[in-house]
Amino acid sequence: MKNRSEIETKYKWNFSDYFADDEDFEKEYNNFEQQLKGVSYFENKLNNRDNILNCFKTLENLSVKLEALYTYAHCNLDVDVTNTKSQARLNKMIAKLTEYEIATAFVSPELSTLDDKFLIELSQDDDFKDYSKVIKDIVREKPHILSKTEESLLSSSGSFRDTFQQNHSNFESGDLKFNKVKNGKGKLMELNQNVASIYLRDKDVVLRENTYKELQGAYGRFNNFLSSNYLGSVKKDIFYARARKFNTALDSALFFEEVDSEVYNKLIKNVEENLNLNQEFFETKRKLLGLKTFKLSDVYFNPFVNNKKYTYEEGLNLVIKALSVLGNDYTDYIKAMAQNRMIDVFPNKGKISGAYETMATKKTPRVLTNFMGSANDVSTLAHELGHAMHSVYSDKAQSSFNAGYTIFLAEIASTVNETILNNFMFKNATTDSEKIFYLNEFLSNFYATVFRQTMFASFEDNIHKKVENNEEVSSKVLNETYLDLVKKYFGKKVKIFNEVQYEWSRIPHFYRAYYVYKYATGLISAINIVENLRLSKISVEDYKTFLSSGCTKDPLSLLKIVKVDLTTNEPFLVAFEYFRDRLNQLKKFVKNK
Repeated sequence: MKNRSEIETKYKWNFSDYFADDEDFEKEYNNFEQQLKGVSYFENKLNNRDNILNCFKTLENLSVKLEALYTYAHCNLDVDVTNTKSQARLNKMIAKLTEYEIATAFVSPELSTLDDKFLIELSQDDDFKDYSKVIKDIVREKPHILSKTEESLLSSSGSFRDTFQQNHSNFESGDLKFNKVKNGKGKLMELNQNVASIYLRDKDVVLRENTYKELQGAYGRFNNFLSSNYLGSVKKDIFYARARKFNTALDSALFFEEVDSEVYNKLIKNVEENLNLNQEFFETKRKLLGLKTFKLSDVYFNPFVNNKKYTYEEGLNLVIKALSVLGNDYTDYIKAMAQNRMIDVFPNKGKISGAYETMATKKTPRVLTNFMGSANDVSTLAHELGHAMHSVYSDKAQSSFNAGYTIFLAEIASTVNETILNNFMFKNATTDSEKIFYLNEFLSNFYATVFRQTMFASFEDNIHKKVENNEEVSSKVLNETYLDLVKKYFGKKVKIFNEVQYEWSRIPHFYRAYYVYKYATGLISAINIVENLRLSKISVEDYKTFLSSGCTKDPLSLLKIVKVDLTTNEPFLVAFEYFRDRLNQLKKFVKNK
């Protein structure tokens, strides 16, 4: 792998629109420190219109600067984690984020003491138009806003709030060790997290099975620690929920996302009513692969691969062609991102793995990828550019206070891009193998994003409720609860390994309570948007209005712009019918085999 210095400049991030250089960053950091001290002026003075307006303007200015500083710091470290200067810079930015939270913790409690009528009048005042949503949220959140002292205490807990998540991360990167696994020829193979995904896709059925068992079983050897650590995280979730006067951790999580629990429950209900489709998919895949028995270790195996290798430019052009249905302004911005070095393209020594999009308010977005030329890399590029375009449209149309769309909506634009690209690639495939590849890619992604994430959502809700009801929850209960769900979701025709009972302890997202269900609702919403565009139920401009809306309304109301109403069963029915159609197309290849 190349060193960072060996990567061509045109494929590396340019952050000159953030800061000219590190010295410019330090100058702005020092200015921010001085300006943050000025926030204290407003404490105990948020009782009249002018002071409230000036406070909002001050906070807006500070938050914009803080986002730019933090984004610059973490992005520069992510492209070379061995850089000690970048490490130190990010550490001080993390400390500064906590300092900002503590310094501004008085704002919501003070405003929450004001009369509702006065606050509503402010929200309707033209001078407060950029802050109206914040004010309305304070009125809505009043029952859950604590005293200034209590808010300050909760803010200061930020320094250790993520300890359980950090324990899990440290365990995986330092203490977790895997035994060697045998392949079909009896050869012992080294196993780690990086090669595990390669082995699980290998044509060697023995290697796949042994890898799967060891991958889960290694976590089982630390079952007591991992159970204790996760249950500590669950209790933390419940503590923060009760501190803010919520009945349950689920109520707390959904309240601040402005999502009704009806959506969470409808997701689980609709998915579990359609588990036969998930099971049909794996039975179809068994026949297609010519296997006597389909096992959990076969889930990611797919010999019908697209062996084409794409240059970055070829991959980018495919994405642009596929997304041309969304208009020239959409694709022109993507071209500009590539030309202006907003995409960090290739892997290098010290660069983090994976891909993401990030953006500071009123700045341009940045996308990180590790492009190696596979079809999956092209899909990943489309996905991250979807995030970027959502940020771009929202940031252009909204004030900094209203531009940030909620996490509930965050995975929709990205999966709209992916779905459009998958349709484009399938339509233009020239061989049966390629067509099977893109059908399987979509169906596998749907399994991983809808069925699997909903299974996760059901597990964490089950465990949180047990703890909230003071039931005894042990490692045995965690394992049995998860194993029962696996059996339910996969059905009787898929061979279940006992080691899968430990899989829950591998999932880092469980340390962000009630997060995973949003992946499922995101893909379901994206499929509905793609279908609504295809059937002309909505226009491209309707979709861009949705992308441009930021957080100006609650997320369920914003989705109605694109004719998606998650409080009804309709979007779920559309998504499962879409899945069924692709599954039926895949079944045709089984008949012709």
